[in-house]
Amino acid sequence: MKREFLTAVLVATATISAVGAEGTSSPVLLVKTPAQGTNNPAEAAKAPAGGTPKLQFDKTVYDFGTTSQVDSVTGTFTFHNAGDGELKIQRAVPSCGCTVASVKPDLLKPGEKGELIFTVRLGGARGHLEKHINVPSNDAQSPNVNLTIKANVVQVVEVNPTQLIAGDLRPGITTNLTVQVRRTDGKKLSITKTETSNKSVQARVEPGDSDQTAKVIVVVTSEGVPRRFAEQVKLFMDGGAQPMSTISVLGRVLGDINVTPEALFWGISDPQHWPGSYPEAMITRQVTIAATQALKPLEIQNVTSSIKEVTVELVPVEKGKTYTLMAKLGEVPKESTRGTISFDTNIPSQPKVVVPVTINVLRR
Repeated sequence: MKREFLTAVLVATATISAVGAEGTSSPVLLVKTPAQGTNNPAEAAKAPAGGTPKLQFDKTVYDFGTTSQVDSVTGTFTFHNAGDGELKIQRAVPSCGCTVASVKPDLLKPGEKGELIFTVRLGGARGHLEKHINVPSNDAQSPNVNLTIKANVVQVVEVNPTQLIAGDLRPGITTNLTVQVRRTDGKKLSITKTETSNKSVQARVEPGDSDQTAKVIVVVTSEGVPRRFAEQVKLFMDGGAQPMSTISVLGRVLGDINVTPEALFWGISDPQHWPGSYPEAMITRQVTIAATQALKPLEIQNVTSSIKEVTVELVPVEKGKTYTLMAKLGEVPKESTRGTISFDTNIPSQPKVVVPVTINVLRR
């Protein structure tokens, strides 16, 4: 009995000495200390070293209630990083093209705040309106937050049409287009102001057949370099700060030379197999160049590409009048790029013509 007791004492003493000995590499007892902020060692082991970001919005539904006499509504969602790691917000994705959203800032440290500002174009919408915005982030618990925008749209004004087509206009030509406006609630229509996006488009208001109607005369003057244009006319009613309607004005300024298409684009989704896996129609682009006036035979010289991977060739179709410009993408650039194809002509109004070129390369 004494021998067994002495043996136990010696073992205990040796164990204590091993634990307390300075410089020992073989501790007898290992205790894991929980990470700060949690009492669960298992959870602490899973916690990332950089912390955990958390995207938290003050609200996820924005309700404008009943609205009228405006062609768009604008609001702000506020949010903050409620986690302990850096929060990265990706581009907000609206559910339709009528909604525009921007996030500032898109990188937040713990505790920092941000805003998502949105605008919804109402157009001719009526009744209950509901739009959504998806906000992706690196929040592992909620990688996608869905925001909802609601409104009850009451249209008290009818605008017809809301889009005007001016067509192809030669420089110096002016055309008049008419928009009919009618108030539907029986009250007097009062268009107090018009605004245009360019001086080449002007608008004036003329009285209609009654106090509830009016005509808006839109005057489009073709000026400047040959191009397609998309301008706007905004109508304001009863002194409101926001336009009650926006009218689109589309058209093209013609020159003595017509270039179709006006720009070239390549989208390369599999650059490793270019051009083997792509049909010739995707490798080569064609531009038709034609004289619109029979003033003199059209001459084209010095056709060049600013992108080395794009080669160009000019092919006469009808000498002095029509040409085809063949642009071929022989190799894929290392990254997406933009450039131009240009050529000189003998037409004084357009001595040099430039065709924009975009190559979008998707690298996996």
